Amino acid sequence: MKNLFTITFALVLFSCNIALKDNKLSGTAELLYSTNLVPTNNKLRFKINNNIVNRSICLIPYTASDSTNYLYYLSGYTNKICIFNIDSQKLIKTINLEQRGPNGVGHVNGFEIISKDSLFITSNFMRKLYLINSDGKLISHIDYSKYKQGYNIEAPNSRTFENMRIGYKDSKIYLPFYPNGNAYYNGTSPENVHFVAILDTITKTAKTLNIGFPKDYWEKGDYPAVLGFFIYDETFYVNYIYNNKITSSIDGEKWKEYNIPSKYARIGKYIDPHQGAGVCTNFARLVVDPYRKLFYRFVCHEQSPIEGRTIRDLVRYPKKFSIIILNNKMEIIGETKFPYDIYDMHGYFITKEGLYLSLSNPFNINYDEDLLEFQLFKTLKDEE
Repeated sequence: MKNLFTITFALVLFSCNIALKDNKLSGTAELLYSTNLVPTNNKLRFKINNNIVNRSICLIPYTASDSTNYLYYLSGYTNKICIFNIDSQKLIKTINLEQRGPNGVGHVNGFEIISKDSLFITSNFMRKLYLINSDGKLISHIDYSKYKQGYNIEAPNSRTFENMRIGYKDSKIYLPFYPNGNAYYNGTSPENVHFVAILDTITKTAKTLNIGFPKDYWEKGDYPAVLGFFIYDETFYVNYIYNNKITSSIDGEKWKEYNIPSKYARIGKYIDPHQGAGVCTNFARLVVDPYRKLFYRFVCHEQSPIEGRTIRDLVRYPKKFSIIILNNKMEIIGETKFPYDIYDMHGYFITKEGLYLSLSNPFNINYDEDLLEFQLFKTLKDEE
């Protein structure tokens, strides 16, 4: 729990501010801001009880073989995964995961859906990957702490908060993790600090993906090693939370860099939040919209302290944020700003209908703690 809060508050205590030197991406033409995310009248409303926390660090939609649509929702910082039927907008099941004992999985920090009856679970401090069924029973686990490895691989993370996702490619499991703080505070160059494990369950070996942080990552400020990672269409993607750069690779050896700045927030220069200059400025995550072949990069804007709100409030529910829209060539085609104190930008998921954003923001005057509420956004080009 302590480690989880440490990572979360790392997002708060470091802010960024860099001049937008170049609005051109790697190998692309001029930026065309022609697409926006537009709210619709479509909303999802799930009634919840007192046993469910109206906040999540991991929520994932899933379509079963019978075409039924579900939302898997990790309740707060608990070991409880709630399964909602999106079509009927009802809670249909709760998976209560044990921390200890024969079915123990530690303190859950995220999950990945394998099938309707099997999920991978990741936990704080546990260098293991757990496979459980829909009743919360432990099917098996991978203890990679016992694998032969030349690089110290830490406990895994699969939160949608930063969009750190477990991936599969070439019969290997790709497992993102936050590197040990000593790895980058003891003088190790940023590019040599790795954060994705490659697990070979046949040979019982583990190595790391050949990617680190930008070489100047810690020169301008004391940035934490927080990032996002996922695999889409056989390609690796890395989002640097405190840097304009996004990187991608097909083979895991040669990486292409993209400069993806925000029009509304300036990321990259350290600002001491204790001086009241700014809070929480970062690229919170990069996610893929496979239905429209787009990418969305969520941006937390610089915020001044607000009376009555803690730093924790400003991190968990940023007052000011936007979403950059990218096409499948990683070219910026738009950026949409969102109104203050309406949405929870960390409560999101994507379906064939579009992007859903949570309205369960406690600073929203219409907030109902007994209701998980999401609003559907569509992508709309200016000419449409």
